[in-house]
Amino acid sequence: MSKTPKLRFKEFSGDWESIKVDKVFPHVRNGFVGTATPYYVEEGIPYLQSNNIRKNKIDKRKIVYINEEFHKKNEKSILKKGDILMVQSGHAGECAVVTEEFENANCHALIVMTPNNNINSTYCSYYINSDIGQRRIYKLITGNTIKHILASEMKEFNIIKPELEEQEKIASFFSLIDEKISLQSEKVEVLKDYKKGMMQKIFSRELRFKDDEGRDYPEWEEKKLESIVSKKKKGKNAIYAESGNILLNNEYMENSSEPLYVENEIDVNEEDILILWDGSQAGKMYTGFTGVLGSTFVAITLDKYNCNRFIHQQLMYNLDKIQLAWREGSGVPHVAKDFIENFKIKVPVLDEQRKIANILYSIDIKIEKEQEKLDSLKQYKKGLLQQMFV
Repeated sequence: MSKTPKLRFKEFSGDWESIKVDKVFPHVRNGFVGTATPYYVEEGIPYLQSNNIRKNKIDKRKIVYINEEFHKKNEKSILKKGDILMVQSGHAGECAVVTEEFENANCHALIVMTPNNNINSTYCSYYINSDIGQRRIYKLITGNTIKHILASEMKEFNIIKPELEEQEKIASFFSLIDEKISLQSEKVEVLKDYKKGMMQKIFSRELRFKDDEGRDYPEWEEKKLESIVSKKKKGKNAIYAESGNILLNNEYMENSSEPLYVENEIDVNEEDILILWDGSQAGKMYTGFTGVLGSTFVAITLDKYNCNRFIHQQLMYNLDKIQLAWREGSGVPHVAKDFIENFKIKVPVLDEQRKIANILYSIDIKIEKEQEKLDSLKQYKKGLLQQMFV
């Protein structure tokens, strides 16, 4: 079977061919399967596991190490530069290429594929991790609860490939895009870390501000959340429509779905703080939205002496504490009924609230702009992959 992609480099022509994995990866096997924890050491041989393998990337966080004796005893799972490592259970089918950094490392419960000289491993990794590659991999995956893929099945998997020179050019091209994505991701993370540091200093009152006359602001007062709320409303079931007002539900707020339209009248505005009351992320809060309140949300309107953006930032700063101490339910968690009545926060005067909110909001704007650039790069890469692989 031969195939030709919609998009390719102009200096290449001719059909691509379909070939079984074991023809270009003659050594396909499983990494060590069994108990390895007794051989863990603080410093030693890197021991890669499924949580270290992401699409086209080895995640160096949470790497564990094994001793030399265990490593030598399990030669078949010793890695070479250019090997492809594929997740066998869990997020099965995702793979990455062993880089020089992990030459001679070892691995646990991964499918290891060692190439011959007629295939570029990086090209294959991009192909397997592409949408079309993953759709084809999915047909090999078994298991209802824990997804699983067998090494024997991968030997029979067909790779669609051009000649080696074109493979290498494609691999280099996408590696360059990934490098740009990685650099942009770092920019986003640096800004997020900067904001976390600023919030820590501000809300611990390590960093204090002065008014326009250069005078210290009064000390912050501890208040119950209810005491600064002028209005509270609970979301209700909505009547769906082809057009109308936007339903503010969890999926829309997290940008994970297109908006749903409802006939209901708008009942929250940009000044309200929305609290997700039910669900796995119960306790999370949003502000700056206008629309119809979804049934899993409660909205609060603050009194005129408090700034919604400041209070929202402080509540999100305390999100871990809120989700730990103020969530109930053994099944689907929900926020405790008396949260608004009894949750305590420390608040400065309105002028200082606004000053703090403006500082944190300006950082949010920077994060948002850099995140948009990152999303654009990822979308660009996805579009190219869809046209280049068949």
